[in-house]
Amino acid sequence: MEIAEGAALGDLAAAMCVLTRLVPAGDAGTLLAAFPLAVLGYRRRARVCAIAVTTAFTVAFLGGGIHSATTAVGAGALGSLIGIGLRRGWSVPRIVGTGALAIGVPASGLAVGVLSVFTDLRVLALAQLTNAGAGVVRLAEAAGLPRPVLDVGQGIVSFAVTRWWLLLPVLMTVAVLVWVLLATMAFRSPVRRVQPLLPRTTVGDLDAPATPGTVVAPLPLRLAGVGVRYDGSARTALAGVDLTLEKGRFLVVTGPNGSGKSTLGRVLAGQSPSEGSVDRPGSAGLGAPGGTGVIFQRPESQVLGVRVVDDLLWGTGNADTDDPDTDDPDTDDPDTDDPGTDVDGLLARVGLDGFADRETSTLSGGELQRLAVAGLLARRPSLVISDESTAMLDPAGRADVLELMHGLVRDDGVTVVHISHTDEPAADQTIDLGTRHCGDDQLPPAKTIGAASWRSVEHIRGARVEVRGANLVHDAGTPWEHQVLTGVDLDIPAGHTVLVTGPNGAGKSTLAWMLAGLLAPTAGTVTLDGRPLHNGRDGSLLGVQHPRLAMLRATACDDVRDAAGTDEETAHAALRAVGLDPDRFCDRPVHELSGGEQRRVVLAGLLAAHPRVLVLDEPLAGLDKAAKNVVREALHALRAAGVTLIIVTHDTAALADLADMTLTIADGRVDGRPAAPPLDASPPDRTALDRGATPALPSQPTWSRPRRVRTVMRTLPGSSPAHQLWAGTKIGVLLAIAVVLAVDPSWPTLAAAALVLAAWAVAGRVPRGAWPKPSPWLLLWFGSVALVALGNEPPLVSVLGFTISLGGLNQAALFLGIGLMSLIGVTILVWTTPISAIPPLLQRLTRWGRHLRIHLARSSAAVALGLRLAPMLLDDSRTILHLLGQRQRSRPGDRESWRQRLGQFTHGAFIACAAAVRRAAETGDALTARGGIGTIAGPDQCPGIHDGLAALFAAGILTVGVLL
Repeated sequence: MEIAEGAALGDLAAAMCVLTRLVPAGDAGTLLAAFPLAVLGYRRRARVCAIAVTTAFTVAFLGGGIHSATTAVGAGALGSLIGIGLRRGWSVPRIVGTGALAIGVPASGLAVGVLSVFTDLRVLALAQLTNAGAGVVRLAEAAGLPRPVLDVGQGIVSFAVTRWWLLLPVLMTVAVLVWVLLATMAFRSPVRRVQPLLPRTTVGDLDAPATPGTVVAPLPLRLAGVGVRYDGSARTALAGVDLTLEKGRFLVVTGPNGSGKSTLGRVLAGQSPSEGSVDRPGSAGLGAPGGTGVIFQRPESQVLGVRVVDDLLWGTGNADTDDPDTDDPDTDDPDTDDPGTDVDGLLARVGLDGFADRETSTLSGGELQRLAVAGLLARRPSLVISDESTAMLDPAGRADVLELMHGLVRDDGVTVVHISHTDEPAADQTIDLGTRHCGDDQLPPAKTIGAASWRSVEHIRGARVEVRGANLVHDAGTPWEHQVLTGVDLDIPAGHTVLVTGPNGAGKSTLAWMLAGLLAPTAGTVTLDGRPLHNGRDGSLLGVQHPRLAMLRATACDDVRDAAGTDEETAHAALRAVGLDPDRFCDRPVHELSGGEQRRVVLAGLLAAHPRVLVLDEPLAGLDKAAKNVVREALHALRAAGVTLIIVTHDTAALADLADMTLTIADGRVDGRPAAPPLDASPPDRTALDRGATPALPSQPTWSRPRRVRTVMRTLPGSSPAHQLWAGTKIGVLLAIAVVLAVDPSWPTLAAAALVLAAWAVAGRVPRGAWPKPSPWLLLWFGSVALVALGNEPPLVSVLGFTISLGGLNQAALFLGIGLMSLIGVTILVWTTPISAIPPLLQRLTRWGRHLRIHLARSSAAVALGLRLAPMLLDDSRTILHLLGQRQRSRPGDRESWRQRLGQFTHGAFIACAAAVRRAAETGDALTARGGIGTIAGPDQCPGIHDGLAALFAAGILTVGVLL
């Protein structure tokens, strides 16, 4: 759990450092990037912060070069110190003083040491300072400042240049004091306020990974009077469970939302109950051969490897020992496959034959769950717990995964416990927690009050939604261009309900985002009553597939009120409408709600907002039968009130009586068009709609908004000679360029570095479309160059009456070029190096470190997890920012001031930290279920003759540059 949380929050810090590198924000970027590490330091011990800083450094280096990486280290140290200090109750002076000693002194010593070693770089930097100082003096003189003031300024610059070794440490220490003070004052309240949004820690809930000598025997298993109440919770999570499990059985656990199904799964996996007894012959052996394996609900969160083979092998050859702070040097080399693991055979058994080298980010939900089953087979478990593993899959994917689990029982004699909201006809045994094992405070859902008596949904003016020739292309105009939706034409009358269905990955969620006004089509139009569709309470609102991302406040009632911008009475009515009693749920922390309860709270906020168009993505997923009926009644109430409903769902049968039309998406194309009446006509009858009659649609002008993304941290598609080189070779070349430019910062050396990078780009077949457009923020850099041009470095020339320092311009251009080499070099590295090549390299470095008695296993695992989590956290953060904006917009044409945008971004960063911790909690559970760390990747690529030639070419060119 600690490793996962360090990786996730280190990722966030790295992302902010890269962002401030591309959009210069000065030291304010460091302050913003420090906040995730402050949250981590407030929750975890210092060594976890160290792991997070390592992750932040590596990810920031891959995203923005050495400058971003060093910024990440500074931000990480600052945030960690403040978080630890606040957790320990230190006073502000003590935190500031500790920061001066723990950060200021080491950083000052390092800076002086670097400048002492790299003398030419120091001379260039000091020359820059001299020229900039002279330029400021000239401007001040032109402005009429008195001569004594100018002399003082010149004296300060002269002292800084001649006594840099004395002034630099003083300035750095003072700067650290100031920033620690400012950050402490800024973070004190937010760090504490974010805690209620964070999930309950599960550290210690599950059995530790089995250690040598432990008897692993999870079956037969007997539970007697088992109950669980979590620390700090006012309610019982599970009560009075009696259960016997034998080998080779298929048990289904059902029950309403919040009845304790997942908690029972944790007890079966090794969690100690609060009451009752658990009797088994030995340890649950979580992740150990012959022990217990777990498959979780969200497939993307339980996948740990960047490649399929990495994920399959993760945790095998476990290197953990009884001492959590040391690695066992006698453990088998984890850089190789477990000799007992038949990768190709296991993948073939689960229907993923030939997938070993596929990146896991390209797999569908069903394929990810198949991979999870293959990971179980690699450990030959006796007991498998499937915790809602099929809830988010389409019917075909659900059937495939269930068949695989039945095969485990039938062919391997494994006992499978499948937690679900639906009964499984082929189960050997079914236990319903809703009827047999409810505690006193686990009451049935409150009955919905219906549309007739719920005044808050009466008389809503629904809107007509029209889509004309809409195409949606992700990353248009770049090598990563991907067509998602093609030729979409829809006409949805006001007050009608349309179901959208199709297989996983067909584009359903993308269509939902477009119809909610959160994605603009690349071509075509999307209109609401003839005007451009807008996102907001008076337009179209979106209910996302994963409700936890949409819960942006600490308690259920607060979240409903914030989502709808309404009063407490209306919020209570909305909660009742979705079957949640306000007396029981209003003040309930959101992290204590089950997944189904969270979904209903989000829906309550959307109901109370009174949108004209409501787009819901899988509103019934994860709900029990009673909750589904309640939600269906609430949707009927909305339809009766006039709201236009667009529902993405796999469960069309449950909503068939609600729908006017069902659309099917396959390969980005929509099959079926709702019929549209004339604007002055009454809504058509359901029979006509079912016949699918479509009147002629008037032509409308199309519009285009090309969307270009920042093209860093993404590998170019296809293959090239540069792609095929070993990752270690390319990283070595990049480090060599950095060292050479630091040792000899001259134009010949810069030209040599540029030649090496140009050859690299040619070998990588980098197209023009990959290069990002220059940012307007670059004008700030030109401003600094202009200031240096007013210096006194010869030669001096006169241009239109102004004296220009050509020497200063030469030095400024050289300095800027050296900085750009770092950013360009890292960008080409990532373009030509699949992220999947980094974890095997980390595995190799871990092995080398073990030979040198340097323990790198945990840091390498955290970096590997960080690379896996980074795209998911980015998607989560984007979703959160969109949903925050959705809550603020109420009328079409609303424009946000820069203060509102800044506040929204700051709040978004605050919520993103909470989302990262929640994502880390899921990943930490998956990591624990794998049995710990052990192997983190498959075998690394071996360097070949092409790597040697590439290294010799780079070394030769750089050597010539230095000699010239």
